[in-house]
Amino acid sequence: MPKSRQEKEQMLGEYRSQVGRAQVIIWSKFQGMTMVQVSELRAQLRGVGAEIAVVKNTLIHKVLAEANVPSDEEMMGGPCVLTFIYDNIPAATKIVLDYARTHEAVLQVKGGVLGHALMNSKQVAALVDLPSREVLLGRVVGGMQAPIANFVSVLAGVMRGLVNVLDARGKQLEGSPS
Repeated sequence: MPKSRQEKEQMLGEYRSQVGRAQVIIWSKFQGMTMVQVSELRAQLRGVGAEIAVVKNTLIHKVLAEANVPSDEEMMGGPCVLTFIYDNIPAATKIVLDYARTHEAVLQVKGGVLGHALMNSKQVAALVDLPSREVLLGRVVGGMQAPIANFVSVLAGVMRGLVNVLDARGKQLEGSPS
């Protein structure tokens, strides 16, 4: 049954929100996927800061064009399920890829968008190897901490050298007759 104008506007609003918040969008083709399977995948993704949505292609194309997000007609043709990943990119990607691998008759990953760059299915699979947000933050903090630690070590070395010189001079003065 065709959607009313009001329903389409509501869907556009939801799509705008999802596209605006998503760090990564994964396109998958689906056919014959039951509501139980969709609900199962949706529940798994909810735990890692992602959501899945069956989209109306004409409306999602319009939203992507408004947001200056690239799109590929071949990748986005036919019945599509989009995974909007907001937080944990590697974990959410792994869930989608594992689900597609175990249910390949009903779900095939076709590609995606990272920021404003299109990705093919192999590039989407490479997202699984990204370190988690916590690991990346740890690396940044470690990178910031290393120069500070080196500076403190250099300053401590200068102080040690001064103490050693003063100590040696004190021993020299103690040993010399006055």
